[in-house]
Amino acid sequence: MPVKGTTPGFASDKNTASSVIVKAGYLVRTAYLQEDDLHLTADFNATTSIEVIGAPSKAKNLVINGNKVQVQVDKNGIWSTSIKYAAPKINLPSLKDLKWKSLDSLVEIQNSYDDSCWTVANHSYTNNSVNPLNTPASLYSSDYGFHTGTLIYRGHFVANGRENTFFVRTQGGTAFGSSVWINETYVGSWAGTSVDSNYNATYTLPTLNPGKSYVITVVVDNMGLDEDWTVGSDEMKNPRGILDYGLPGQSASAITWKLTGNLGGEEYQDKVRGPLNEGGLYAERQGFHQPQPPTRKWDSSSPSDGLSKAGIRFYSASFDLDLPRGWDVPLYFNFGNTTSPPSAYRAQLFVNGYQYGKYVNNVGPQTSYPVPEGILNYRGTNWVALSLWAQGDDGAKLDSLELVNTTPVLTGLGDIESVEQPEYQTRHGAY
Repeated sequence: MPVKGTTPGFASDKNTASSVIVKAGYLVRTAYLQEDDLHLTADFNATTSIEVIGAPSKAKNLVINGNKVQVQVDKNGIWSTSIKYAAPKINLPSLKDLKWKSLDSLVEIQNSYDDSCWTVANHSYTNNSVNPLNTPASLYSSDYGFHTGTLIYRGHFVANGRENTFFVRTQGGTAFGSSVWINETYVGSWAGTSVDSNYNATYTLPTLNPGKSYVITVVVDNMGLDEDWTVGSDEMKNPRGILDYGLPGQSASAITWKLTGNLGGEEYQDKVRGPLNEGGLYAERQGFHQPQPPTRKWDSSSPSDGLSKAGIRFYSASFDLDLPRGWDVPLYFNFGNTTSPPSAYRAQLFVNGYQYGKYVNNVGPQTSYPVPEGILNYRGTNWVALSLWAQGDDGAKLDSLELVNTTPVLTGLGDIESVEQPEYQTRHGAY
């Protein structure tokens, strides 16, 4: 590595134009010459033998991670030493035992819900140059500035009594899912597969009363926009949201649609965490995924309790860490997946306000989500939040959620400063 550089394995002395080759196991971060000391910063995950070939002529001592070590020099001038490794005890909290608080995050299906602040889907055109509309007004989310995260649609209509089914084609990317309610009645879900990016579904409706107003709520999990792997194709222009719909006995224009995604759309709220951090769930729009949410009046229940019926619930809790200095300890949030067949639910993981995982229980395969120091406060308080979307009549709960570590690494990296972690504040205009 170059002296004062960052490429492992080879070092150059910029003062003498000499070079050193370092063999030091797991990772060598830097090498530099200071007076007559050759300094190495390196990481170790086991007891490690170290060799230095071509030490600068003025170097008299070897200093590793700030500590002078004893070296042996053979007849060829090769320096050798060793670093002993003894892993510290790592104490991590049990996430199951945290004081979880929760609230409903699908308030939109309540009969009393007011969507007057929502965006009206009234574009008779689309900005999408590849995919023409199949509906009277565009229901492509990006036409209204919603490009990321969960999408929610509310379709208002007056029943005539002949509506016995509802057809809807939704698109959210590979492994996406969607769910449908009419007023407060759950209608059905597309739970998703590992290959489908859109789905046509026809759901049976309960008996509707002629002359009564109804609202169809459609929740679509946007898994992100497509990448384009083929020159000349336009896969990245595949829209997200509702592509088509039909209601027997009604014209398509008889339904007036509104939609929402992340609060503010392209004028997103959290300028620190960025435009991809939030979606359209109620708790996200309010900012409840951030540290210190106003949970005093929330229910006391955990993701292990879960939901007893289809819906979306949001959970928040805090925990403290006190990990030893001088050690890089990889930490992971692990979701359990032990039932067969696996129940259909979706979860989003937030750590100190940052979205750090989207888990689809019936698709997978990822169940382990690493979160680095800097997002996690290794010596301080942390906030974890979780949305849980049950896509079946019988609800859903987490099999388990655990914070685990892998092999601690003795490091010369030094203390890690945490990134900005803005706490919850009431959001103007949140609905």
